[in-house]
Amino acid sequence: MIGMREDKKQKFMQEYIEASRKKRKKIIIVSVMAVILAVGGIWYANSGPYKSDDGGNYFVEETPSYKGKKVKMSLIEAEQKDGKIMIPLSEVVDKKIVRFEYKDSDPEHVFYGQIKGKMPIMAFLTTAGRVVVASSICEPCYGTEFYFQDDSLVCVACGTRWRNTDLFGEAGGCVKYPPEELKYTVEGDKIVLPESVIKDWQPRFFTEDVMG
Repeated sequence: MIGMREDKKQKFMQEYIEASRKKRKKIIIVSVMAVILAVGGIWYANSGPYKSDDGGNYFVEETPSYKGKKVKMSLIEAEQKDGKIMIPLSEVVDKKIVRFEYKDSDPEHVFYGQIKGKMPIMAFLTTAGRVVVASSICEPCYGTEFYFQDDSLVCVACGTRWRNTDLFGEAGGCVKYPPEELKYTVEGDKIVLPESVIKDWQPRFFTEDVMG
């Protein structure tokens, strides 16, 4: 009888240990799956094209590559009417990077340093197909012209490079001051900026010497 009890006790303990092992294994598997799903969710949320909180997020179907290319900035004319500044969307898609000017009604209005009466603005197409409109100014060095090279936006004056998709600084002396994105809308084939967005623009690299 004692031997049978010991056998049953031993069998019960083995079954208990095995059940506990399986339960722990199941918990570990569920935990690992939860972590994988959480990481996957974060990756999925961040894997889409970059969207700007400060500028516009209009995307076109074309996703150009500037690898191994140098794409110079094209000068175009903007239309100013009823408190709006308008340029053709098709020109941005075609030329990839353009520069235009906002002409202030006050020719003495100082936008930045010696830049007065006219505000240089750029529009370009990122490699993700996003249309970006921004101040065409590299504030520390006063550069107003840019170009694409190897998927980077480059300042002609100082050579500073920014990632084209989100203007993250890559190399150069002015990386902290990329062209500043501006809010816009798209109406048909027109990229539209409210005049107030330009009038209210303030430089980030600010000193009394720079502004007067």
